[in-house]
Amino acid sequence: MIARVSLPAQSAAWATDLHLNFLERERSDALFLSFAACPADIILLSGDISDGVRLETHLLRLGELVKKPVLYVLGNHDRYHTTFAEADDIAARVGARHRHLIRLKGTEVVSFSPRTALVGIDGWGDGTSGTGSSSTVVLNDSIHIGELARLPEAECWALIQRLARDSAERIEPALRQAAGEFGRVIVLTHVPPFPEAAWHAGRTSDPDFLPHFCNARLGETLRRVSASHPGTEFLGLCGHTHGAGQYVERNLTVITAGAEYRKPRIDRLLEL
Repeated sequence: MIARVSLPAQSAAWATDLHLNFLERERSDALFLSFAACPADIILLSGDISDGVRLETHLLRLGELVKKPVLYVLGNHDRYHTTFAEADDIAARVGARHRHLIRLKGTEVVSFSPRTALVGIDGWGDGTSGTGSSSTVVLNDSIHIGELARLPEAECWALIQRLARDSAERIEPALRQAAGEFGRVIVLTHVPPFPEAAWHAGRTSDPDFLPHFCNARLGETLRRVSASHPGTEFLGLCGHTHGAGQYVERNLTVITAGAEYRKPRIDRLLEL
């Protein structure tokens, strides 16, 4: 079932890959206060807010210091030292306490204006891009996330692929509904949906990294929906790779924001 959320707004501030677990409380508070003071009506966060141990503490503090709506998805680091299930529970507990903190799960259409709506989902590296399961790259995901750490390598790849597939399938109904009603649809996710959007150090990621840094299953969905709604403008906002870049095809633009550990910031203000 698709949930309809109305949040009238003229502008949004977008940030990603904050990695607040690397900051002292004074510095994370200063970041939150900059969110509160910025001219944007809402805040968008595209994942890797903290790690699983400190995620609840940071989200609760965010809710205390920032009273404007905050819409967010989770990233892979938000599950570190815990599990997928516990990270989901944390988001639910925080949402019950701070109603203006809204975790997007792929089943919501958030309308900002008669022209602009937002859909969002965490997403995951699809495990098939680039060199696929032949990749020699091992991310800390398979060490620090409970469900992945318990699996043999082949089963770990299978779970990664299922997570990516599920994210693409879950968001498609909301994406299609938004595209049919609005002239502009913003898609908030953590993992870049195209290899060409998986930027790092000024160029797209190497094939060995792409299985972890691209959610091509979501990209297939975006291409399919955007092609069937040529009059709608689609804007994807993502992070994960810590490299900045932009990829455009037809009526679809994907912006990947750069990030640096211990230096979180608002990437840009968006007119809605």
